[in-house]
Formats: sequence, C-alpha cells, structure tokens
Amino acid sequence: MKKRVLAALLVSAMVVATVVGCGSKSSSDDSSKKETTEASDKKDSDETVTVVTAGTGEPYSLLADDGTWTGIDAEMWDEIEKRTGWKVELKQAAFDALWGELDTERADVAANCFAVKAERTDKYNATIPYYGDAQCIIVNDDSSYKTVDDLKGQVVGCTNGQAAQTIIEDLAKEKGFEVKLYEDSAVGMNDLKLGRIAAYANTTTNVNAFTHNNEDANFRFFDENLMANNVAYFLPKTERGDKLTEELNDVIQEMLDDGTVAKITEKWMYSDMTKLIQK
Repeated sequence: MKKRVLAALLVSAMVVATVVGCGSKSSSDDSSKKETTEASDKKDSDETVTVVTAGTGEPYSLLADDGTWTGIDAEMWDEIEKRTGWKVELKQAAFDALWGELDTERADVAANCFAVKAERTDKYNATIPYYGDAQCIIVNDDSSYKTVDDLKGQVVGCTNGQAAQTIIEDLAKEKGFEVKLYEDSAVGMNDLKLGRIAAYANTTTNVNAFTHNNEDANFRFFDENLMANNVAYFLPKTERGDKLTEELNDVIQEMLDDGTVAKITEKWMYSDMTKLIQK
C-alpha cells in the first residue's frame, strides 16, 4: 500500500487539504480519511517473508502462469501483508515438496490450506487455525455404494498429501480397495464424475466448491466423515520460525475477531468456515 502525504495549503483564509498519492489528488473528505486510515493500518517493517504454496487450484490456492495468485490463501496473505508491513515473496512447489522448502529454509511459511495433523505439528510450528474443515468420502449420487464396506475391490481417489490420505490408505488395507492419488483434487473429482473411479476422499469444502462450478457433478456424501480438522499455516521450529509464528498468530486472531477470515471463506467456500474450528 502506497503512503499518502497530506499537505495543508492556506488560501484566502481557508484551509484546503490536498491528498498527494500516486500523482493524483482527491477533493473528497471521506476518501482522504479512508486513505489516511489505510496507510496507518499497515505497520512499518523491513521483514521479508517467503511463502511457499502448491498453487494448483481454487478455492485454496491457485497460482496462474502470469503470477496471479487467487484463492483463500491468496486473500489471507494479501491481508496479512497489509497488516504486518511484511514484504511477502511467493514461491511455488509441488504439494509433497512444500515441506522440503521449510526443511532447507528456502521458505519461511507453507501455505496451502493445510490440515493440522500430529505428524506435521511434531516437526513444524502450526499457527492458530484460521478455519475448520472435514474429510469425507463422496460417490456419484446414482451409485450403489453406501458405506466404506461397499468399496471392496474398487478404486478410491484421494489428493496426494491431504489429511484424508493416511486414513483412506489405512481403510484400503482393512476394507480391500485400491487408492489412486491425485496431485489436483479437481482432476480426481472429474474422474469420479466420469465413472473412472468409484469414490473420492476429500474435504467437504473442496467438494462444495467443485460442485458449485460443475453443475453436472452430482455427488453424494457418505454419512460418516473421516475426520474433522483445523486449517493452519506451518513454519520451521527455529528461532525465526518461532518469532514469525507468534506474529502470525496475532494477526490471524485479529482477522478472526473482525470477521475478515469469515468473509474470505464465505466467498470461496460459500459458508463461514471459521465456525467449524475445533477447540
């Protein structure tokens, strides 16, 4: 956000406030107040924070060829950058390579709407959750599959690295079905829609987003969810990582308290997902 400079000029015994910014000026008092307030909201900081994301799909994180970043995490980090004054540098890596970026200190934060899981928190710092989600199994509405037991001998898709993966792979051994991993959830759900696989394990929010954008997708949820989970950002357990985690927690809490996160999740997931945060 560019800084505005307010200059007061005395003309014919009247004070006229002129706002100078980007080579333009505004005569609106409301606009002047808004710009001044926005400028003061952003803290001065010389901190550069490198954020790594897979960026493979909305509603979570999509990084286009032209460098445009959209999705929940894109809007979260745009707001975080404004509130902290950090210079945020974005990197892209394959989903299963994101953690290596943290391990080698090539990135400060991993951001891809990650579920909070013990195997992650054992090794990395997790911020406070910014929304909640649930892992589920879906099938085509006209299929005969009702429970996990019905999937014996079938192929069940799952997004590689997603929280549902460990659960669904354990269930596959127990129930006798095959797991096919996808790097992109949308590709997997499209295969389900076309009947190439029998079921798909994913998050409820991702399913809702896919069906919202694909009117011909008629999926049915199994009654029982695989698990409920919180979503957070992950950082290395280093001195710098500890410091950034604490600062991120503060700004995320502000964004939760003032409803910013709720609005972001409502935009991308058609519901206030902050209400699903597990305490």
